Amino acid sequence: MKEFRYEQSEEEVRSFKGPSIFLAGPTVRGNQTHLTSWRFAAIDEFKKQGFDGALIIPEFTSKTESDKGKDWIPLWEYNGLKRADCIMFWIPRTRELIGLTTNWELGYWIGRDLRKVVYGRPDDAYRIDYLDIMWKAVIKEQNTDQETIAPIYNTLEETITHAIFFADIVSGN
Repeated sequence: MKEFRYEQSEEEVRSFKGPSIFLAGPTVRGNQTHLTSWRFAAIDEFKKQGFDGALIIPEFTSKTESDKGKDWIPLWEYNGLKRADCIMFWIPRTRELIGLTTNWELGYWIGRDLRKVVYGRPDDAYRIDYLDIMWKAVIKEQNTDQETIAPIYNTLEETITHAIFFADIVSGN
């Protein structure tokens, strides 16, 4: 499994051959050293499930590296989102890890290319009702059977299983 983080160039991300998944969701910032990113558990689960593709991880390798003043990051993320075969949104929102950028990204991508989005969040996620309501409304509007085609997953493991499935289909694996 290949991991792409901010330290890798956009060209490296674009040139990868094989299934790719962007790990979208709230990001622990460099000044929140007391928090642990959910992406570490996600990477472990991808390995456990035998994913043989690339993860596009919108974080630095160092937990204390800050995004402050790095104006290139939003475009790096946008290009990674475009490159990804699947965008896996895992939104373990808390009062401290609110995920404001995540709101924008989820809305944008369900409007732009719903087919590549997998959406999950723990049942106890903070202030998640709006996203759930809008997800269900868009799925219904698209005449998609939300219970079988695009459910809301409530465990990280289940969300990852479906992200791998969709990435493999889209990439032709």
